[in-house]
Amino acid sequence: MIYQFSAPMPYTPEDINRMLDINNHVEKSKITSLYACLPSNCELFTGFEQPRNFAFEHNNWEYWKKLIEHTLSHNSDFIYLLNSPRPLDIENPNFKQQLEKLEKLLAELKILGVKKLRVALPQLQTWIGENYNYFDILASTSMEYKTIWEYQNFIHFHEEVKQIVPSSDVNKNFKLLSILREKYPDKEIEIMVNEACLQGCPHRAFHETTNIDKHFRFNDNVCFSTDYGTSFCMNIKNRYPIQSLIIGSNVFPWEIEEYKKIGITKFKLVGRDAFNNNIGYCIDNFALYLRGVENIKNIEEYPLIRFTHHLYNTPVLGNLKVKEYQKYLPKIKHFTKYGHLCASRCGVECRYCYKCAEKIEKVFKNKQKEMRKKTMSMCVMSENINLK
Repeated sequence: MIYQFSAPMPYTPEDINRMLDINNHVEKSKITSLYACLPSNCELFTGFEQPRNFAFEHNNWEYWKKLIEHTLSHNSDFIYLLNSPRPLDIENPNFKQQLEKLEKLLAELKILGVKKLRVALPQLQTWIGENYNYFDILASTSMEYKTIWEYQNFIHFHEEVKQIVPSSDVNKNFKLLSILREKYPDKEIEIMVNEACLQGCPHRAFHETTNIDKHFRFNDNVCFSTDYGTSFCMNIKNRYPIQSLIIGSNVFPWEIEEYKKIGITKFKLVGRDAFNNNIGYCIDNFALYLRGVENIKNIEEYPLIRFTHHLYNTPVLGNLKVKEYQKYLPKIKHFTKYGHLCASRCGVECRYCYKCAEKIEKVFKNKQKEMRKKTMSMCVMSENINLK
């Protein structure tokens, strides 16, 4: 059984071809579905999407219709994203018009042959399940469920949901994941592997509900701005880059096989918010990920951040190559045994990952010191010599 990946749909036919061509160069895994939503200035954008499509120059439905058709014609599923967790504005006089626009969009998607919707709001899941059972409903990770109680109750109330994507915070909770897999064999489980969002971020739910494609700030105060949700994690990432990499929820390519052992073979790659400026880099990273699943030797010369989306622009981490630092990373076997305890004792009773980060920092600093010695000019050296 191969590993199946979903990935963001690029915004041109040529880039879609590049994305799906990755499948021709690997055997153990395949990109089997692409996902996207319309930009917010498109006439069929409903407002139930998380607006992370910044290709505002393409505001015509016909443009996106052709891209979806192109994707489907290449034997790839297409998943439309209705994944905003922002509460329904049912008191708004325009809510009826919003639902009518959604109905129009769903009709267009059905004509194209789209069968899968990624939905975050339980009300929409129920409504679409009752009125548009043509579509398979896939639950969004934006629901941020993290406990067995949440999943048991959710699945009981939402039989229409075919797939769940657990919160990235439980990516290494193998006890929870294996129980979900065993108890609900008819539900697909997809793991988001490369986001590298801050583990246990206190503002993640807030960020997801306020995620819009326009930035606002009142009286130049970050507390009253749309950037508030990311200001905390950006500060942590900049101050503690290595810790942010190590004590995270990302799943590296060589760890994928552990999920297969508990019956999980579906995974999700993220990165669409960087498409406008870094589409080539993103596609290359997706290719590297699948090549790494194939054989770790294929990626040994690349830095670890090529497999983590939100840390890709952190300069220090660009020096940590797989072949030099992979051996110091927390071992996946630790999490298969103790991952269900992380939420309770990380950083207090258990500092395993912190010690791994400290080891990497020490090795990195020593390597930098050796490099400076080798590249130090004679002029610099003479400054340290006491000439009498």
